[in-house]
Amino acid sequence: MRRLINILGYSLIAMLRHWRSTVGLILVYSFIVFAFGSVLFFIEALLYESEIVIKWTPEIWVQRIMGGRLVPIDESMIKQIKGIRGVREVEARIWGYYYDSITGGVFTIIGSDSLPRYLKYVSGDTTMLSRSMPVVACGTGYLEAYSSGLGREIVLLDTGQNMVTLKVAMVFSSESDLLTRDLIVVPKEIARQLLGITHGYATDIAVYVSNSDEVRTVAQKISRRFKSTRVVTRNDLRSTYRSLFGYRGSLFIFGLSMSLMAFLILAWVKASGFSSKERRELGIQKAVGWGISDVLIQRFWEGVVVSVNSTLLGLIAAYIHVFFLDAPVLKPFLVGWSVIYPSFHLLRHVEASSVLLVFFLSVLPYTAATIVPAWRAAVADPSEVINAI
Repeated sequence: MRRLINILGYSLIAMLRHWRSTVGLILVYSFIVFAFGSVLFFIEALLYESEIVIKWTPEIWVQRIMGGRLVPIDESMIKQIKGIRGVREVEARIWGYYYDSITGGVFTIIGSDSLPRYLKYVSGDTTMLSRSMPVVACGTGYLEAYSSGLGREIVLLDTGQNMVTLKVAMVFSSESDLLTRDLIVVPKEIARQLLGITHGYATDIAVYVSNSDEVRTVAQKISRRFKSTRVVTRNDLRSTYRSLFGYRGSLFIFGLSMSLMAFLILAWVKASGFSSKERRELGIQKAVGWGISDVLIQRFWEGVVVSVNSTLLGLIAAYIHVFFLDAPVLKPFLVGWSVIYPSFHLLRHVEASSVLLVFFLSVLPYTAATIVPAWRAAVADPSEVINAI
């Protein structure tokens, strides 16, 4: 143990003698790890928040498609869907997207006549619910855009450009901004007015199943009975999220992997082509009794110190970039619709497996890239090394 500690101390002193090249190497190395870690952290946070979103969705929802576009669905289908075995509850949903021309943001409007059902997700004054003016449960995105707040009035425009005045009775305080930041919950009649959906029709129909194992079977029955509909399950949505974020993230990871490979090749070439000063130092080490194992241990420690510190520095920078700065470099590419979506903040969620993956892909290849060339130089005769200088 004392021998290993002494070699480690010698390695640190040797690195300090060449501190300029060491610092430059660590900075380049850290930047590659930072880019790689940022993509992993961002995708992982999006997938984690997508799971929160999915928990809010019903097991099945039925949509009507015409010309490849979503159109209002006839609410008369509810009675027929209720008759399918395994269906526990069926609900017509009124929702849609509201484009605000002033802020350029796109908000989600949901129609609900039972605002108290959202009480566990919001903070606010429940006494406003009994007042004559229609009230809303509002996400922070719209309120921040207009510098509004709890108890204030907001004005929305319906499809006929008529003003609809609402009072903010509740403000969403969910742990997930991705879920509620752009959300505005209004009474159903107001939602119909804002979205232009006539009576007897809904945006889609939510279906709740008694047994989760029968979701796929119930969905197939609905699809066969109503030919002009699209039936979507919760698992379908989950797969879509994973495919979407995974595809976009893989493009970045592929490019970064090429950069990492290029860096490792550069490290290999640099370690193979020892300078005259390094060769002289190696010859003196062997002349005073250093064995091949001692030289390899020294190079191993140097590789570990550089790779571990670079990886830690890169991961810390990636964490700050994603969770404190909201990933300004990655968000436009990986999210896509963030240009019109109100800005949101990701939950600080990192899996230990992601950190271990970065260490595995970063530390081991670099250490190997420095040890193998060092072994080729260490097996040479010390007199030949010194005479060659």
